[in-house]
Amino acid sequence: MTVHLGRRYGFPAAHRLYSHLLDEEQNRALFGKCANPYGHGHNYEFELDLRGPVDPVTGRAADLPALDAMVEREILSVFRHTNLNDLPPFRETVPTTENLAVEVLKLLKKAWPAEPALGQVVLEKVRIWETERNICELSA
Repeated sequence: MTVHLGRRYGFPAAHRLYSHLLDEEQNRALFGKCANPYGHGHNYEFELDLRGPVDPVTGRAADLPALDAMVEREILSVFRHTNLNDLPPFRETVPTTENLAVEVLKLLKKAWPAEPALGQVVLEKVRIWETERNICELSA
């Protein structure tokens, strides 16, 4: 039997919405208060949607401690308590929710095959909440 499983994580981080392709006035007009030179913070949450068979021995589709360890290593320890603009992927790319979702998905897809404990579990989606009103979802 195949099931769909969700697992949610969170991390606090700051960012400034600012494009190097625009001048200060254009950035302020486009991003408003989010273009503040000092940035601002969010308590990001993200959810992974997984799909896989239920193991008849454990009754689980995913080894959650193995998944949690990978997410800690690949995502949380990278983004937690940072200014996203200071991280290599966002030095030239605006750290919007959309671009953050792309980066999280890229990092997870790269690490996923190296986690044998995840077995036949497939990553289907990444969903990121920047705020209650600003959410981005990407299919893997």
